[in-house]
Amino acid sequence: MRSLGLVLTLTLAACGSAPVEQDKTPLDPVMTEALEGQLMVDPDLSQQNMRNLAIVPGGPIDPALPLPDPKS
Repeated sequence: MRSLGLVLTLTLAACGSAPVEQDKTPLDPVMTEALEGQLMVDPDLSQQNMRNLAIVPGGPIDPALPLPDPKS
């Protein structure tokens, strides 16, 4: 019974799948552009990258925001 299941699984896996591209044109051009297109970067947000910091400082990242009130 196991060998029959294995044979059926391998037979089904051997079936050809639909081509992703037809005549070098993608089937979904919007998805292709989203995956292969150029990324947009916000220069204001890129300055807040703290990936290389050993310790994340306490408090808000943006100094324009007020610090939390310790009394409340």
